[in-house]
Amino acid sequence: MSNAQTPIIFTGKAGEYFGIWIVNLLLSIITLGIYSAWAKVRRKKYFYNNTLIDGVGFDYHASPIAILKGRIIAVSLFVLYQVLTGFSPVLTLILLLAFVVALPWIVVRGMTFNARNSSHRGLRFDFDGHYGQAALAFIGYPLLTAFTLGLALPFVMQRVNKFSFNHHKFGLSRFQMNALVKDFYLVYLKLLGVLFVIGLVLALVINSLVSNYKSEHIGLNQQQYLQQTSADAENSGFIKVADSTEEFSQEDYLNNLNPEERAEFEAQMEAYEAQIQQAEIIADEEVQNKNPIEEIFGPFATIFGPLIYLISLGILLFYAVIIFAMSAYIKSRIGNLLWNNTSLEHVGFFSNQRMRDLVWLYFSNAIMLIITLGLATPWVQIRMARYRAEHLTLIGETDWDKFVGEKKETSRAMGEEIAEMFDVDISFG
Repeated sequence: MSNAQTPIIFTGKAGEYFGIWIVNLLLSIITLGIYSAWAKVRRKKYFYNNTLIDGVGFDYHASPIAILKGRIIAVSLFVLYQVLTGFSPVLTLILLLAFVVALPWIVVRGMTFNARNSSHRGLRFDFDGHYGQAALAFIGYPLLTAFTLGLALPFVMQRVNKFSFNHHKFGLSRFQMNALVKDFYLVYLKLLGVLFVIGLVLALVINSLVSNYKSEHIGLNQQQYLQQTSADAENSGFIKVADSTEEFSQEDYLNNLNPEERAEFEAQMEAYEAQIQQAEIIADEEVQNKNPIEEIFGPFATIFGPLIYLISLGILLFYAVIIFAMSAYIKSRIGNLLWNNTSLEHVGFFSNQRMRDLVWLYFSNAIMLIITLGLATPWVQIRMARYRAEHLTLIGETDWDKFVGEKKETSRAMGEEIAEMFDVDISFG
């Protein structure tokens, strides 16, 4: 295989795509979702046409009517499920089981539709996976995840991606993904190790803070409340026998009491113990109801209060970054693993996505979507498409005429004919 590198270039622009996106959105709303099929075709054609290899873009050929048929089927099944849910639990269960049985067929149908309606330089892609293979990949293997309490997840991911990659073709040439199961386990084990360390550190810090707060505030409040309760009991004439050890023991005192006095003493002791328990409960409630900011800063709470809330917001952002980091790690590591172990005859691929890049993209995209109430969606999609293209390179000789040779005309004709026959899109994308 040649070491020549051919970059993939994405030329889409956010401002240009915004016009397509906003029209798609408005027409989909006005037509109650009917136009969404045409919107999907316009969107995919824009991204396909602006993804270039050697200066030539991809193309998308799907018919909006085919997509609309699939969505009508999906909506009809959803309405049927909602009706059956309130009508018959048994029929609802039967429908769910039917969906599970049909899931592999839906996956195969969707992948085949999208592949056969995609092309580059006039040559169609294809997908030739079968129901049995899809059932094993999307039902059989995932069951192992449940039975092994998640330990089989890397194995399942390798099998699912192997099924998806190895059944895609470009013309008559097949993609080959050769990443090993152990490579997937290494990715997930590294993530679990980092999460374990972070979780352990956070648990120790939080436990230390909580323990110090309880010892400094709860114990002090309980002690003050109990002292006040004991003083009230003494002032009310309570028999101070429990603490009397100088002149005679409690047992001697009790032996000198007649039955009526002994009964009164025991009643007073029970009342005293009840007061102690109630004092502990009230002290705990008082501590819980106190504002920690006022407790710590006192009269300066109005000054430091906003700062504390900003710190709390920072903690929330920290957790958001952790979530983004986990997603970015999996996306980058698995993506690189898949593409760097995939070939198409004499052409290989090289992917170098980085976790820190994706964390920044996810985080900044989320902020922009919140600030603009979703209007930044085109900008977000363009950024992600450009990043994926810029970090994927073809390795090897990309002489396309040499690549397909005499197979080109046969493959083109066959792909176009099958795509026209396969006229219903059941995919969810």
